[in-house]
Amino acid sequence: MDWNPEKIEKWRTPAPQLAAVRERWRAQGFHTLLDRGCGPGRHAVFFARAGFRVTGLDRSETALCFLREWAALEGLPVTAAAGDIFSLPYPDGAFDCVVDYHASFHTDTAGYLHGVDELHRVLRPGGEVYLTIKSKADRRFQSAPPEAHADGFTLLHSDGAPHFYVNRTELPGLFPGFAFLRPAEEIREPGKSSPEEQIHYHLLLRRKP
Repeated sequence: MDWNPEKIEKWRTPAPQLAAVRERWRAQGFHTLLDRGCGPGRHAVFFARAGFRVTGLDRSETALCFLREWAALEGLPVTAAAGDIFSLPYPDGAFDCVVDYHASFHTDTAGYLHGVDELHRVLRPGGEVYLTIKSKADRRFQSAPPEAHADGFTLLHSDGAPHFYVNRTELPGLFPGFAFLRPAEEIREPGKSSPEEQIHYHLLLRRKP
């Protein structure tokens, strides 16, 4: 995503679903958190305010500069790092928990599956992840012409960028190394850059040993 000041302002407020997740992870004694695809840092800051040691990873230096300034202004323990969210530059078991909010589906099928493996690798056994993934019920996926579908999961948007979509029955097979802590929640909401409704599944998963 290309970040500019106007777009950053639209992404300052944390997603409401993360409030309960933050309290859950605090109660479990989790400390180290990766905000995968953190953008300008709305969730990195939200968790750091609650005492988590947060690493925000993104490829956009513009967004990361904003996050660094924001965290410094509030005196928060956030490390903002540039890198590839699909080949995570961290050792095995580095994190207690991961937030992956509207980030890792910006890829094709091979990229997504590799990203799941990387997520499993950097989480400690028993660690948890909150992630979102695009639903095939989304109007954009349903109405796209055949040539836009690279495969059964990957849709090429108008700018040629791949996006990964899934239906509910396909979810368990994508995360064999994880336990689903609750049923996938389907959330419909307008897009940040368009009023058109977007549909995502929200998942809370635990890494198996």
